[in-house]
Amino acid sequence: MRRVTFSILAALMLVTPARAAEVLSWQGVGPVQLGMTVHAAERALGKKLAPRDLAFTSDECYVTGRADKVDPGITYVIENGKITVISVFRSDGQTPDVLDKHRAGIGSTEEDIRSAYGQVKKARGFYDRGEPPENDPAYVPEFWIEADSPDSKRTILFITQAGKITSMTTGLKPMVLEAEPCH
Repeated sequence: MRRVTFSILAALMLVTPARAAEVLSWQGVGPVQLGMTVHAAERALGKKLAPRDLAFTSDECYVTGRADKVDPGITYVIENGKITVISVFRSDGQTPDVLDKHRAGIGSTEEDIRSAYGQVKKARGFYDRGEPPENDPAYVPEFWIEADSPDSKRTILFITQAGKITSMTTGLKPMVLEAEPCH
C-alpha cells in the first residue's frame, strides 16, 4: 500500500507545474506595475510592503521590499506614493525567479540582451567609471545596458559583469537611471 501511495504522490509531483517565473517588462514585474500606488501594489502581491526604512528621510521617496521578507532581491522605489522603479538582484544567497519576456534573467548574457532588444546603450557602471584599480587581477568591470521602451519614457536597465547579467531594473526615467534612488 505504501508503494502505491508513494507512486501516486510521485506522479502528482511530476505533473504539477512549477511556479512560473515573474515577468519583467517596461510595465513592471509580475503583478506590480510601474505607477501603482503602494496600496494597489500590496493588493496585487497579496502582501504588505515594508514601511520606509530610517535610512530614507522622507516618505516622498524611499526604497522598500515585501514586509514578509519573501523575495529579498526585489525592491520597489516609491515616489510620492507610487512605484517608479523595480529592481531585481541576488540577495541573501537567493536569485529571484524573474525573467523578461525574452527569457533573459540574472545569469543571461549581454548577447541575449542585444538579441532581444536590438539597439541598446552600453556604458560602464555608475561606480565603475574610473580607471580599474592597479594591481587587482580579480577586477571585473561593471556595465549598464539600457533597453529603452518605444516611447523612451521607461527603461529596462541590465547590470552586467564578465558579460553576464547580475541585476535588472525596470522603471520610469529619470529615476531608473539613478545609482542611488532617493538619496
